Amino acid sequence: MNIVKVMAMTVAAGGFALPGAVAAEEIHVIATGALQGAMKTLKPAYEKKTGNTLVIAWGPSFGTSPESIPERIRAREPMDVTIGTEETLDAVARSGVFDPASRKAVALSQIGIAVPKGRPHPDVTTVAAVRQALLSAGKVAYSQGASGVYIRATLLPRLGIADQVAAKTVVAEGKELVGTLLARGEADIGMQQVSELKVTPGVDYLGPLPADIQKVSRFAGMVAKDSRHAAAARGFLAYLASKEARPLIEASGLEPIAAPKSR
Repeated sequence: MNIVKVMAMTVAAGGFALPGAVAAEEIHVIATGALQGAMKTLKPAYEKKTGNTLVIAWGPSFGTSPESIPERIRAREPMDVTIGTEETLDAVARSGVFDPASRKAVALSQIGIAVPKGRPHPDVTTVAAVRQALLSAGKVAYSQGASGVYIRATLLPRLGIADQVAAKTVVAEGKELVGTLLARGEADIGMQQVSELKVTPGVDYLGPLPADIQKVSRFAGMVAKDSRHAAAARGFLAYLASKEARPLIEASGLEPIAAPKSR
């Protein structure tokens, strides 16, 4: 069997026209920490499928820490693709670093609530219950990322408790997770993306914010214009949006992007 047929069969078996299925490539990714849990299974599955290697640097979608996605991009950190919230991608797209045609939606995420493992579980099923739980807690944690921006600027003012909570806030800086602060006993209750709270040891996840005060973040990826592995990077984003990746994304606490309805 000639090499052309072998290559064609390899690509067909993978279900994607991924260059990595023929020649292995190293893809550098800058990604939101909300995907860390999902990548524990997605990364090895993708690498096994394609032969490519993913090198992932984690950081919050917003903020001024050197680890945040905007600051990494501003510092021209080498990368082939970045994955963050739609708002983050809107902001970094103006840098001219990315190919706008490569933008692809990856997953959805809700904000959840957790406490240190073994602590009493307050009711968080209603807006009033969440308000009371936050007021009763000694320390409240949230992040510098997309969820933290919403909590600080929108949720707490809407609940009418911004001033009370500000005095007892603990912020997870850089790529540190809110769950890590809870596990260390530095906060009594914390809020962050569900997918981040679910993967942190030492945490009891209570559930998502009630629908009336929930914010669903939409995560997407873009490929850098100067990427030496642009085709493989696009293939990686296609894999994340694929039917094969859906159960792995769901198991991590994220929600897959709905497949377009056939006409």
